This record gives sequence, C-alpha cells and structure tokens, in this order.
Amino acid sequence: MAGCRGPGLARALLGCVGLILLTQGDVTEASPFDLKMDRALLTVTSDLTYPVEAWTVSDVCYQCNLSFTGLIVTSRSSGNLTTNTSYPTRLDFVWNHGNGTNQSVCSHHYHYGEYGHYKMQLPKCKLSTLTDPVNSNIPILVAFFVYVALGAVWVVASYLYRRRFGGEEDEMRHLLINTGRHNDAGPPKPESPAKPRRLKSLDTFRGMCLCIMAFVNYGGGGYWFLDHSVWNGITVADLVFPWFMWIMGTSTALSFRGLQRKATPKLTIFGKIVRRTITLFLLGLFIVNAPDDWATIRIPGVLQRFAVSYFAVSTMMLLHMEVGGQEEHYSRTEWYRDLVPYWKQWLFVLCLLAVHTCLTFLMPVPGCPTGYLGAGGLSDLDHTNCTGGAAGYIDNWLLTQDHIYGDETPKHEYQILVNYDPEGVLGSLTSIFMTFLGLQAGKILLSYEDHGSRLVRWLLWGIGLGLLAILLCEGRQNGGWVPINKNLWSVTFVLSLASMAFILLSVYYFLVDVRRWWTGFPFFMAGMNSISVYLCHGVFQKYLPFSWKIRHETHANLLFMHLFGSSLWTIVFASYLYWNSIFINI
Repeated sequence: MAGCRGPGLARALLGCVGLILLTQGDVTEASPFDLKMDRALLTVTSDLTYPVEAWTVSDVCYQCNLSFTGLIVTSRSSGNLTTNTSYPTRLDFVWNHGNGTNQSVCSHHYHYGEYGHYKMQLPKCKLSTLTDPVNSNIPILVAFFVYVALGAVWVVASYLYRRRFGGEEDEMRHLLINTGRHNDAGPPKPESPAKPRRLKSLDTFRGMCLCIMAFVNYGGGGYWFLDHSVWNGITVADLVFPWFMWIMGTSTALSFRGLQRKATPKLTIFGKIVRRTITLFLLGLFIVNAPDDWATIRIPGVLQRFAVSYFAVSTMMLLHMEVGGQEEHYSRTEWYRDLVPYWKQWLFVLCLLAVHTCLTFLMPVPGCPTGYLGAGGLSDLDHTNCTGGAAGYIDNWLLTQDHIYGDETPKHEYQILVNYDPEGVLGSLTSIFMTFLGLQAGKILLSYEDHGSRLVRWLLWGIGLGLLAILLCEGRQNGGWVPINKNLWSVTFVLSLASMAFILLSVYYFLVDVRRWWTGFPFFMAGMNSISVYLCHGVFQKYLPFSWKIRHETHANLLFMHLFGSSLWTIVFASYLYWNSIFINI
C-alpha cells in the first residue's frame, strides 16, 4: 500500500494512537451535533467478507506515513470515526492478511466540513453526505465587519470632532482635557524644539502586533490559521513575535541616539543594558511561565529570547557608538551610507548566521541524518526522535527534556515523542539577526532626513529580503533549500518576516507620520505600554471578566470571548494607562 510502510511497526512505535478519534458500533442514532469543534462524523459500511482497517494522514503532516485509527470494520458491518476538519485528510482502508502483508481496499482524499455527517461505502469507496456541514468561517467574517463598522464610526466621529474643535492634537486626550478630566494638569506643555517628534507609526505597529498577540494567545477563536503553524509555513500567530523583535531593534537605534545626544557614559549605558536584559529574562522565567516545579521549569521562552537578542544587539551598538557624536543625514543617492559605517556590525551578525547555518546543516546528531529539518514522528518512522535536528539536539544537551517546552504544535499531527522548544538555543542566533534588521530600519530613519528617502530605503529592504526568502525556500511551504519554519526560526522565516516588517512600517509611517491621515488609534496606545499589557494579559487572562468557562465550545462563542478579552487589554486597559499618563518601561 503506497504511503503506508509497515503498519505493524508503526502501530508498535506509536501505540496505535491515530490522528482521528474512534467510536465503534451502531451509529443509526449518532448525532453530528454531539461532535466537538473542528470534527466531522464518518460512518463506514462494508459489504466485504473480510475485516478492513482504517488508516489516515492529514495534509498538514508533510511526508507523513499513514497512522492506524483503531477502527476495524468486520465483514458486512459498520463503524464510526471522527475526523479533523481543519485540513484535508487522506483515508485508506486496508485488508491486513496477518502475515506482514496488506492490501489496499479503498483510498480517499477529502476535506471534511465541521459537524458534517458522512457515509463511506466499501468496497465501492463511495462517499455521501448524510448531514451538511456548517460554515465555521461565518463568525470570524461577522466579527471582521463589526470591527470595520466600529472603526468607520470612530473615523467619522473623529472627523466631526476636529471640525468642531480644530487642531491636530490627539482627539481623545484633547477631549479629556477640555471636559475637565485633566484640568489639574494645566494646558499642554509645548514640546521642546530640540527633542525629535516621537515616531508614532512605530508605536502603532507595535500596538497592532500586541493586539494580534493577545488575541492568538487567548486561542484565536479556535481557528487553525490563528494558531501557530504545525511545522513549516506561516500563520497569523507566527507573525507577531518576530515583528516585536524587529521593532525592538528599531527602538534600540532611536534610544541609543538619545543617549548619544546626552553624552551618557558607556559604562552607564552598559549597566542599563544588563539591567533590562536580566529583568526581561526573569519576567519570562517566573511570571509568564508561572512555574510550580523547579525540576521541570522551562528555561527558554518568549521574553527570554527578547532578553538574549536585546543584549547582543545593544552591546554591539555600544561597542561602536561614539558618545556625544552628532547624527548625519545623507541624500537618497548615497544609498550605501547607512551600511558602510556599520560594516563591523554586519560582519558580526553575518558570522552568527554562518554559525547557525553550519550547526544546522553540518553538525552530526546521533541517530539522525545530518542537516535534518523535519519534525520526526510520523514524517520519518526511522528517525521518530529527531524532531528539529540540530536545534532539538542542542536543547536536549544543554537544557535536557525537563526544561524545554512540552506542548509544541507538531505534537498532535506529527505524533512526536520528544519535547521540542520553538524558543530554543540555536534559534537565538537568527533572532539576533531579526533584531539587527530592525536596527537597520532605525539607522535609515536617523541617516535620512526626508520622508521620501526613508520610504524608498525601507521598501527596497522589504522587497530585497522577500525575494531572498522566496529564493531560499523556492517559493514553497515545504521543501526548498531552507523551508520557512517558525519552530526552527530558520533563516527564510526571519527574512520573510523582516520583509513584511519593512513594508508595514513604510505603510504606517506614510499614513500616520507623513500624511497624518490616521492617528494610529487604537493601536498606538497599546504600543506605548506594550510590556504592561503583555504581562498583565499573560497573568490574568484566565480570570473574569477577561475569560470565562464555556460549556460547549464552538468557534462563535470562543471567538466572542477571545475578542472580548483581548480588546479589554489592548484597547480599554491600554487606553486607561495612556489617558492617565501611565507609561511603564523596562
């Protein structure tokens, strides 16, 4: 049977745990509405005189072997199984002769619909629909149009308010001042002419990332495309973490220019770098992870990765910074002037990329192919424990299985048997490169004084990095020289996300800072208090009123709860901090 190597061996290795759940027996009274979310019911009837086994594999599981579901339909009988509806599924029915050989009776590939009830007739391999599935995308479309409508109302209200009161000041703060909320603060103080105007587009970009991150951390309504990619590829949830790192790099360039103006001693700056690094690492270790057992505490993590990348990039900047130096501005034709002065920094990060590439593709990993980039498990029954290749091996060697992530995204679909951490040690090298590319965006902002030059440079960087990523992955989700993989933080993943970041910042910069067609509301308020919103939502998101227990989970009620909770944090809570001039930084 094609695609099914050694059913007996696979069953022994994987413990007969299938990708689809099993219910056997008479199904005449079975109701599809008893199904869980993202599940469909399949009734299998057989007119054969011998028993057949059901084997399955999901399309999201790249190059995976078929997995035994546990369903055996005896002669002239029927059986039930439930199948995942998030991805298309291949289902094979096999006659196992019992002597190591098997014969394929029926092979069927289909994308089942949520809550649908289907019937498969053997040996005709005929699929019919008994109960039509539901369209699970309707709730998210409704939510989208609701938010669009609210945004339109806000735009109209803001326009009418500006027509009534005039001025370009932030509407909500202006409203609060004029209604007496901030009368004790007096009239707004004029901004010092020596102080550069805050890059509001960067706060808006950061705030948008925070809104998406809060939403997907809640669960994203249970939609697969709002969860992290199973192995290769990019989903919405994969965007925000690397974008945050890129934005951190851009902010580092701006903050270092401020320290440079003040002629802050390098030793003082290094002390600030060390303090912030330790703070970020400890926050990730003890607050976000909330460990309860020192023996199994997870050492890598999101904030820990931020800490490592920030320390590396900031220290590199500090070593090449001239205290008290003045910024220089270059014309658009002198395209190299934001690169050549920083050649030592580029040499450093390119060396890090070279180390990452050599370790990934050349380091011997016991029991695994050299340069292995797969998820293991069902994708390679000969190397089931090789998840992540060199990246997984380094984490297990340095941190052991007890101190890395234990609920990784490929665990279910690929049925991996070992823990794998997507924020592991080896990926920190490409994270540093991601942060450095954000630093490059900040250098462009400081090196060119006119809007056009900045936009042209950012767009060129965005297009160039995107083309390079397409070349390395050969324009495919799976395969290619270096697949796009968030779990590995592959070079192509970093290049593609940095490409999007350059282009998005260009769009926000044009709309918010150049034309001022958009104030950045509501994103910029969350962006100015990102660490507070992130930590508070991470600690309290499971408590009322931010979330509540749902008896029967559907996409509709999950989506409502997740949007409600994330909106409370990123809009209501962030707005409260902003209007009360509460800004917490690390």
